[in-house]
Amino acid sequence: MPDSITSKTEIIHGHRLRLFKDADAIQARVREMGNILTQSHHGQHPIVLGLMHGAFVFAADLVRAIDLPCTVDFWRLSSYGTGTKSSQSVRELMPLTVTLCDRHVILVEDIVDSGRTLTHALRRIAEHGPQSVTVVALLQNEASSIAVDHVGFISGGDFVVGYGLDVAHELRGLPALYYLENS
Repeated sequence: MPDSITSKTEIIHGHRLRLFKDADAIQARVREMGNILTQSHHGQHPIVLGLMHGAFVFAADLVRAIDLPCTVDFWRLSSYGTGTKSSQSVRELMPLTVTLCDRHVILVEDIVDSGRTLTHALRRIAEHGPQSVTVVALLQNEASSIAVDHVGFISGGDFVVGYGLDVAHELRGLPALYYLENS
């Protein structure tokens, strides 16, 4: 299947989807990002903090691509619920369970769109006094102006699913990233 924004529309699990990035392109980029983080965090034992649920697949692959000892944890925040539009507020559904004080934190986000969730997360992390915070996002919307340290791919304005990202709790298990048609 071609890795192109102009890919044809497919029906998968009852949803009209258009391929954005295939599984091979995603894995190659995750390995690149893992190498970058290995170099930038050399000699450290970072905490990789994945934002749930969307970043769980990306975080798992990224941890395997980082050649350092890492502590791994997940934090569940939500601003979307079951729709394709942000609720305009961030809810903390599962609190932090690790100590961040004086630690190097690699915050793993699925997609940075409005930046509301990321801004909330960074504010809360800062309250814990980490030594450093590095933000890694699988995707960033081309219209987003939020600063992210490492971005896997820039996406258009369409809603993206697959590789951990969902719509109404569906399509997370797809190995590729797709634009959801008619979102």
